[in-house]
Amino acid sequence: MTRLRSIHIAFLFFFLTALSGVYLRLQLFTGAEFGLEYGNLLHGHSHIAILGWTFFAVFLIFLFLTKEHTNKFVKVTIWLLLVVTVIMFIAFLIQGYALYSIIFSTLHIFLEYVVVFLIVRHVRKRKRKIPKSSRLFMYGAVIMLVISTVGPFALGGIASQGLRDSPIFDMAIYFYLHFQYNGWLYFMLIGMFLWMLAKKQIAFSETKMRLSFWVYFFSLFPSFFLSILWYGFGTYGTVLATIGALGLLTGVILFLWAMLEVNNKLRTLFPRIILYLLYLVLLLVGVKGLMELGLLYRPFGELIYDTRSVVIGYLHLTLLGFVTIFILVQFFYVEILPPVHTFFTFSIGLFLIGFIINELVLFFAALFSWLHLGALPGQNLLLLFASFSLLIAVSCLWYLSTSYFGKNKTV
Repeated sequence: MTRLRSIHIAFLFFFLTALSGVYLRLQLFTGAEFGLEYGNLLHGHSHIAILGWTFFAVFLIFLFLTKEHTNKFVKVTIWLLLVVTVIMFIAFLIQGYALYSIIFSTLHIFLEYVVVFLIVRHVRKRKRKIPKSSRLFMYGAVIMLVISTVGPFALGGIASQGLRDSPIFDMAIYFYLHFQYNGWLYFMLIGMFLWMLAKKQIAFSETKMRLSFWVYFFSLFPSFFLSILWYGFGTYGTVLATIGALGLLTGVILFLWAMLEVNNKLRTLFPRIILYLLYLVLLLVGVKGLMELGLLYRPFGELIYDTRSVVIGYLHLTLLGFVTIFILVQFFYVEILPPVHTFFTFSIGLFLIGFIINELVLFFAALFSWLHLGALPGQNLLLLFASFSLLIAVSCLWYLSTSYFGKNKTV
């Protein structure tokens, strides 16, 4: 498996995520299904986004940092991830949650365990070269990845008992999502970023970073109750959710504090547009923490849980905003993305336009609903425009990355 082919796989998953997003918005705008059921398409979109794009992109960054592409075991793992993920995506499109989609999503989980093994092995092998705080974040990431897989396994048992429409089924989904984006993706991206800083001799506060990790790590478990307060767990659930939310926000603040201390050094590491993307990542993770804290106010929390556009907006803020933009920053560092030039800046700008319009429309749609003002004028058209902007931006970045890498790197 050459590095160029691995890059193609990552952007293929990114493209399929964006394309299925356009298809979803097109269905809502026209009212026609175009041969695919909306629910099936939604399942396919969410699975290719998390198990395809974000999972593979993070793994790819790790491989570029460790330079392990020549390892035969790694090559086989990448090919299996490609085959299993694509078939899983197609199965969800055709049948939704059913036999084949469940089989291949389960196979993906076992491949995730393989990736966990590879990450742990290579981090241990480079123990002296990686800062302790970076190792902590990456070890924490794989722990949370394994824990998150309890959710999908539970779904099968819950569904087999005829409880697919029960609250516990939704709780299993939220359990999986919580430990995926708040755990695995958050920890792994920060861990790799700290390693990148160390490689460039940028010294950050190890004390603050380690404290940030431990506070955030132990807060992840009670903070799960934030996602399921709608069920009504009483005082104990609220107390646990409060501890978790405050802990997560404290961990984020400590991380941001440590980053602020090395801000001047970061300016020398990245060109201006990448630096601005990094600042946006830091802003988004702070906003995300504040939004989660707002769920503790019961009337507001119930209002949010009952408003679909806010939930979708939050998920996109996290996965399309914080996670994806952080991935793009790290893609630039490991030279998956080319040096900054006009077309590159245009592509990033188009991506940001799509992201910002998407978020504004989703949250303003919720505000209109809360104020009983009806639907936001032009809502579906604006969302369709945003999804097309994202699709074009992803296509441009795919072209820029593979054309640059193919011409300038040994593959």
